[in-house]
Amino acid sequence: MPMDRRTTFKLGGEARFLLEPTSEVELETALDWVRSRDLPLFVMGRGSNLVVSDAGWPGAIVCLGASFAGAEWTGSGATARAGTRLTEFVTQSVGRGLAGLEKLAGIPGTVGGAVFINAGAYGQEFGDRVERVKSLSRDGTWRERTREECRFGYRSSAFRDNGEIVVSATVELEPGDVEALRAGVRETQKARVDKQPLDLPNAGSLFKRPPGGFASKMVEEAGLKGFRVGNAAISGKHAGFAVNLGGATATDVWELSREVVRRVQESHGVTLEREVVFLGEFPKD
Repeated sequence: MPMDRRTTFKLGGEARFLLEPTSEVELETALDWVRSRDLPLFVMGRGSNLVVSDAGWPGAIVCLGASFAGAEWTGSGATARAGTRLTEFVTQSVGRGLAGLEKLAGIPGTVGGAVFINAGAYGQEFGDRVERVKSLSRDGTWRERTREECRFGYRSSAFRDNGEIVVSATVELEPGDVEALRAGVRETQKARVDKQPLDLPNAGSLFKRPPGGFASKMVEEAGLKGFRVGNAAISGKHAGFAVNLGGATATDVWELSREVVRRVQESHGVTLEREVVFLGEFPKD
């Protein structure tokens, strides 16, 4: 399966196998199948934070996307399946007069991805609203973890380390005024349109925020706005984003990120850490 069709960066090689379960039973079956063939495994949502090597991925990718979406609401929150679009989930919460996630509107990912990386924006983080997460280990064991057990941090969670697959998340929200919340969502989305290069394929923030500063500011101060490798470039609109100018390769993006890391280290003495996931074979740093 060509992964340029399944990622927001619109580039990358092929996955040997792409599995899209629609239920928990099918997910268990998919994992059994992967284990029986001793294949390397990667789990993705809607491909908004992913660059697959031009050489492809030799194993299986399990996709929890549109076929694994939906939410069950209560008076004060909901349990959402991993493939639910985060922005749709936020919109639904706001429409029900529930506050706590409205600043995450416009983040192009899923609920599962939001748990995995503890998605955040403008002072809100998804993990702050999580009550519990249902997950499945690679060996087929089901678990339910509390917020504390999820160990949420800046762009991190326990799931980055333990390999468990996020299947659903239960969140608890607060009462809010529907119109005020909707106005806040409109303001947040306008800020994204005004500041971010949404007109070109990208994978969101290329780097994590370093201690004591912002990656985009450091990249801009290093004179790298518009810097280009092949057909990948640092956005001239927002230096925290890399964009596909048309026909970029995964290697272009990797080499771009590597050169940015080198130059920011030289100019600021800070080693930037990539936020985008690079899957498969890439040259060493």
